[in-house]
Amino acid sequence: MDLKESHCWGRKRKTEKFGAKPQAKAGPELFREMHIQATFTVSGPLAQPTVAWVGEDVLLSCHLSPKMDAREMTVKWVRGPLVVHMYRMGKEMMFVQAPAFQGRTKMLREDMAEGKVTMRIHQVQLSDAGQYTCYFQAGTFYNETSFDLQVAEHRKQPFSVAGPAQLIQAKQGEDVTLSCELFPKMNAQDMTVNWFRNQTLVYRYLNGENLEESQGTEFQGRTELLKHDMAEGKVTLKIQQVQVSDSGPYTCQFQSLDSHSEAHIELQIEG
Repeated sequence: MDLKESHCWGRKRKTEKFGAKPQAKAGPELFREMHIQATFTVSGPLAQPTVAWVGEDVLLSCHLSPKMDAREMTVKWVRGPLVVHMYRMGKEMMFVQAPAFQGRTKMLREDMAEGKVTMRIHQVQLSDAGQYTCYFQAGTFYNETSFDLQVAEHRKQPFSVAGPAQLIQAKQGEDVTLSCELFPKMNAQDMTVNWFRNQTLVYRYLNGENLEESQGTEFQGRTELLKHDMAEGKVTLKIQQVQVSDSGPYTCQFQSLDSHSEAHIELQIEG
């Protein structure tokens, strides 16, 4: 199961039969098709897998890179062979939706002009769990990304996360450590732990493994998770040879099947 943020290279659909002569297009139709013949990648949620609880609503988001207007594209969400939601050229194509999702989905379009789409599933059920694929198509070019939704029956053991209240300061070239911990104390070794700086993934720990390949490129080879206190719910992120560009807000996020919480830490690097 691939739980990292997905980036899939796109491909073009063959739309003409072999030997057929393409029909010439002119005027606004030609301009419109040329305008949307762009290449792009599709990315899913940074925090994966996405966890929801029975009876709640869940938001599933994906976005294009580079940013571009998706309002005239085809956007489709599927789970296995089932069409969860489909949008085409400004219209919701509800007639293709699988019966299990009818009346329970809505596409939020506020950020579509910047290439981001969010689908809301109302009153999540255990049967909604699985791998979802978000698919964009512009003209003959399309791309997609997949990620997992886990659904828990109820929250068994909620927790909160706390980090240092004060600003963390360091000088360029030094190593710095950022720590956060669970309250009440509990074993975090089987949890997912994500560290972000703004929207960039700094570090991901999942099922006892470090998923370094999903890191932002600027942090690769410079981070380490100190795990000696994880059994008591404390994790420490070490960033080596910090740079001024490493400054900013960091988020420490713990996630289990039953609960999730996060804390925020501010880091300032002096040149």
